[in-house]
Amino acid sequence: MDTTWSVSAVLASLEKQAAFLREREAFHAGHEAHHREQRSGYAAELAEIDRRLEAFRAAAAEAIELAARQAPAAAPEVKQADLGSASRPKLGRMVALILQEKEATERFGPVGLAREVNHRFAERLRRPVRVDQVSIVLRRMLRLGKIHQSRPGRPHWEALYTRTKETPASS
Repeated sequence: MDTTWSVSAVLASLEKQAAFLREREAFHAGHEAHHREQRSGYAAELAEIDRRLEAFRAAAAEAIELAARQAPAAAPEVKQADLGSASRPKLGRMVALILQEKEATERFGPVGLAREVNHRFAERLRRPVRVDQVSIVLRRMLRLGKIHQSRPGRPHWEALYTRTKETPASS
């Protein structure tokens, strides 16, 4: 260690260190103010997000509760009905269950019924029901008098049916 420092060299070194430390202190003070501003901005944004998140959670919980309350009404009838196995489903009974829920004068066809059967009974079917299979069931129900035809089918139109016979409107 060199101990031959003059008083002027020591004084110059200490002044240099003091100037450097003053500059660093001012630099960090400026950053501290900037970070304080950013922190307060992020805190305000976080408070807004938390408020909206809590409102969304409450609304979602209410919607789930309402959906759970409405769902069980239709489920027991399907569970109790003998609809066959997945390999040999009883399509006629599935279609009959769907038709019971329709209005008496509501029109339906094989395309819409096939879509409903595939949607409602998907877990009971090995593969989706085809439109021609539903059409066969509807023709059988028509022949037995359980449904009535409101419009005959054409190559480019599906046949439409109703649960009750439509009376022609008098004009």
